[in-house]
Amino acid sequence: MAFYANGLYASAISDLGSEYPKAESGRPFLPEEERKFLKLFNEQKFRPRTAILTMWFKYPKHMFFQPIPAKDNITFTNKEGKKETWSKIRFRNGFCSDVLTSVDIQEIVKAGGEIIRILHGIVYEENFKSPPYRDYILILRDLRNKYKREGNIVGSNCMKLLGNSLYGK
Repeated sequence: MAFYANGLYASAISDLGSEYPKAESGRPFLPEEERKFLKLFNEQKFRPRTAILTMWFKYPKHMFFQPIPAKDNITFTNKEGKKETWSKIRFRNGFCSDVLTSVDIQEIVKAGGEIIRILHGIVYEENFKSPPYRDYILILRDLRNKYKREGNIVGSNCMKLLGNSLYGK
């Protein structure tokens, strides 16, 4: 199941099980909804809504790999002796804080994690019935496969670039 297009390959974007919120149905998350949403997420009953939320959550301590990596800011001294801070994606257990989609949140709970607190975000009350770019992606995929079979490397690479443009590459 996928949620947004900026980090996904075309095959995931065109998946019929993906959720794409209708922008016009978006509204701010209200603090008075926190208890209700925590219950819905932790009981796996948030759907059919979708959301992008800043939240606190816990991964089980015994997990080796988590379904969603966490971003950490790491400060270190470089070889010139100057301090640098980089954002690093890591897998870690215990307490985390991040901006997540409702699909990511549901995956955390399925893996045994717990949603602790919702700070703020956007809630979408309605989704598209099917992925908005599905037909375009399927055309690009078919053309790329055709060009590959024919040995047309330029045509194949052009179709690949057009498909990649949908997810920010």
